[in-house]
Amino acid sequence: MIPDVVWWVLLALYAFVALRWLWVHVELARAVRAGLLEPAVHVDPQLPRTRVTVIIAAHNEADTIGPCLDRVLAQDYPNLQVIVANDRSTDATGQIVRDIARDHANVQCIDIEELPDGWLGKTHALATAAPHAQGEYLVFTDSDVEWHSATLATVIDLAQRERLEFLSLWPKVIVASFWERLLLPACGWVLNLWFPGGPGRIESTPIFANGQFLVIHKQAYEKIGGHAAVRDEMAEDVALAQRAHAAGLRRYVGLGVKLFRTRMYESLPEIIRGWTRIYIGALQARWKLLFSVGALILGCLPPFVVLAAAVVSASSGGLASLGWAWVIIAAVHLIAMYSVVYRHFGLAFDGGPYISLFPLASLGVSVLLVYCVFLMGGRGTIRWGNVCYQVRGSRAVRSRRVAD
Repeated sequence: MIPDVVWWVLLALYAFVALRWLWVHVELARAVRAGLLEPAVHVDPQLPRTRVTVIIAAHNEADTIGPCLDRVLAQDYPNLQVIVANDRSTDATGQIVRDIARDHANVQCIDIEELPDGWLGKTHALATAAPHAQGEYLVFTDSDVEWHSATLATVIDLAQRERLEFLSLWPKVIVASFWERLLLPACGWVLNLWFPGGPGRIESTPIFANGQFLVIHKQAYEKIGGHAAVRDEMAEDVALAQRAHAAGLRRYVGLGVKLFRTRMYESLPEIIRGWTRIYIGALQARWKLLFSVGALILGCLPPFVVLAAAVVSASSGGLASLGWAWVIIAAVHLIAMYSVVYRHFGLAFDGGPYISLFPLASLGVSVLLVYCVFLMGGRGTIRWGNVCYQVRGSRAVRSRRVAD
């Protein structure tokens, strides 16, 4: 028999977990108020329309690169240069870009034929394109990102007003397939555990960045070494944010859910490969991965276990006062968790994520995190594009090419 005092101590610890979910309500409300950017209707006319260069790395993006360039060129921003790094594409990506460039003098296609040893493909493509940039600000984005027409004007206006040197936004994420709706919300929640910060508050900006939309002042980019300095990092965007923080750059991370949206990964294999790379590159330590597993399991599953145990106890003789205390805390936990998840998912996702299955998704993501622990120790490889990488910590240490 376990003494009652032990159960009361465990109950106090469990109450802390439930109260932490309640506090997330406050944190989330603050983050939305401070960091939710609205598309600019009127940009400050006193600010000059400085030259901006948009850089896109594209590997076999024939289906998306045309619409992507159409959206970029339709921006309400006149002083614009666009560079597409056509990274070893074997489809029509390069030809599509060159066709568009014939009609738009501000569009340039740079063809990349080889990936040097020690580099990741996207990082090398961006590093190759950056020296050709003429803009004061460099905007790194992906071909599958859908921009609002005022996205560029909004962020450059903000960057100039606040004298920002490093800016990154988080998008509205499209979820359509079963696996996207089930897993992506829980995948994203793990990053929230480690990068809560104060979105939109320059003085408390998380040391984080999203490579789908990253704006860096050109001089600041050169100061931190550009993409060459993070050539072997699995998450080059987070590594750049760390270098920007170390260099004392004026940074900003905010919510861009009204400015752009994207569909990250469609199939289960794509989700596994993509989020494996993100977790290894962003968390960078195995103890953080294991802590995340514990946070997911202890943060999501206890109310179901407690309530099930209470039903069994009640059917076999009733609940004592201690038992009712557990039931009350479990009910608070359950209500707080689902209300937070509902609010968070409604803000961050487009397409009907499976809110009720969030605890089940947490188990699946926990398995993925454990898989990342083994990979970070040099066991197994991560496939990205047509290259498989072996990693140590957050860096690629060995690679081999495979057929597309």
